[in-house]
Amino acid sequence: MNMINNKLKGFAVAILIVGAGTVTNSAFAQKKQQTQPVQPKTEQNTPTTSFTDADLKQFADANNRLIVVQQEGEKAMLAILAEEKLSVEKFSEMAKAHQQQKMNEVKATPEEFAAFNRSAQRMIEMQPTMEQDLEKAIVKDGMTVEKYEQIMVAFKQDPAMQAKVQKLMEQK
Repeated sequence: MNMINNKLKGFAVAILIVGAGTVTNSAFAQKKQQTQPVQPKTEQNTPTTSFTDADLKQFADANNRLIVVQQEGEKAMLAILAEEKLSVEKFSEMAKAHQQQKMNEVKATPEEFAAFNRSAQRMIEMQPTMEQDLEKAIVKDGMTVEKYEQIMVAFKQDPAMQAKVQKLMEQK
């Protein structure tokens, strides 16, 4: 599940900084924001030909489901920020400062600091459920998390595979 817990688009990246982890790797379908360390090339994880069309279809279907899980998670996080009356921008600024151990340099009211702490804690508490939802989205059609991760490695390295998977995802 390591690769699954790598990415979340938009403001939610700030949650990573706070320590909540990430929500999903499906952000690749919307934006390839961060690069993963390249794993050594092996016959097992690089050539597109090592994966069947059925494997790639399962991968594409899993990613479509992961996008939904991601969107639901983002919606829940936005709701938390709204309830705590903290803007996405302020939360992100504070999360970045927290990660850099510069919270004392943040210009925020005591109420904003309290809202930040409550929001971050609530988002961290969401993570185990979201991780379970991500795993369920992957294994729904019989794909294993390990196979998903192997295909993801190959996907990131192979533009032809990216195009093929994108096409499959659009066929939904």
